[in-house]
Amino acid sequence: MKVYMKFIFFIISSVSLAITLFTNQSNLYFSSFLQKGKYDNTEMYLRMIASENHYFGQDLKELEESFIGNVIELATNINIKDVRSLIFDEIPGLYTLTSEIIVARDGSDFTNLPIESSPPIEELMKDREVDEDSLENIDKDKPKPPIELPKKNTVFIYHSHNRESFIPHLKGTNNANTAQHKDINITLVGQRFGEKLLEKGIGAVVDTTDIAATLSERNWKYYQSYQASREVVTEALANNKDFIYLLDIHRDSSKREKTTTTINGKSYARVYFVVGSGHNNWQRNKQFAEEFYQYIIDRYPTLARGVYEKSKKEGNGVYNQDLSPNSVVIEIGGIENNLEEMYRTADLLAELFAEYYWQAAEEVSGNTN
Repeated sequence: MKVYMKFIFFIISSVSLAITLFTNQSNLYFSSFLQKGKYDNTEMYLRMIASENHYFGQDLKELEESFIGNVIELATNINIKDVRSLIFDEIPGLYTLTSEIIVARDGSDFTNLPIESSPPIEELMKDREVDEDSLENIDKDKPKPPIELPKKNTVFIYHSHNRESFIPHLKGTNNANTAQHKDINITLVGQRFGEKLLEKGIGAVVDTTDIAATLSERNWKYYQSYQASREVVTEALANNKDFIYLLDIHRDSSKREKTTTTINGKSYARVYFVVGSGHNNWQRNKQFAEEFYQYIIDRYPTLARGVYEKSKKEGNGVYNQDLSPNSVVIEIGGIENNLEEMYRTADLLAELFAEYYWQAAEEVSGNTN
């Protein structure tokens, strides 16, 4: 019935607008609209709505569609160019089909895309009990500090969802929203990755800002995590002009069968790259993600799951990637992976990134000679 009513409203709206536009030829404003194919004040109208309802603020984009299409979609959530929009509200998760899997390995499709959980702030801030026994064998092979630190720090690693944790290490936790912890979380993986990069002569800075605490202090929502982490990144860039790569490390909310692979008899957490298409220069980030992804699968075919584009319809859509052409979200593992698997991947990923990094540096150096 809901879909039927949407369709009826869609027809009525279309007819009404068509009559208004095509019978009022003396209206020069609409005449101009018909010639240009866009209505310049629509975005202003949407922004007025967004000031009252922040949901609309996440979906604002450059208006390349006609005024008729925009008004109908605003009123009914129906995109006249996409019949799927008639049933988006009826089938949970169908909106993921509006974005694109840029590249994917065998078995990666729209049924197992990376999942971004959205826990309430109170879940982030809970003091959960750690399963200490699960950590006994972790960290026996700690990274060794480099003999000589690199002269420049060119890699900045941070964590917009810093409290993302892992079910095997928490008691009484069985889903992504409750798999959150202030200490045992994804920042440990980012630190491991950064330490391994230093071992290989790459200057890396790992930020461990408690973004969740910032959200709680400001009474912000979880979707504003990227707004909070943006402050961290912009400050880092202001203090160090040498940063080239901005890597936001996360863990996926998908289950173990999707996020784990076996390499040389040992289990590893798989990686997935997320590129936000909600800014003008996103293609440069896409190129970086595709290049590094290809570098990985050429050597370890099952380690990387793919590269996924996310628009503003699915979340933030920018992910601070407008701040650097070499910026990407890297999902390492999922809620059912353990730190031993995550660390193995961090070590291997650092090895691969170092090879990619030095190869890119040589190419740049060769082009300048």
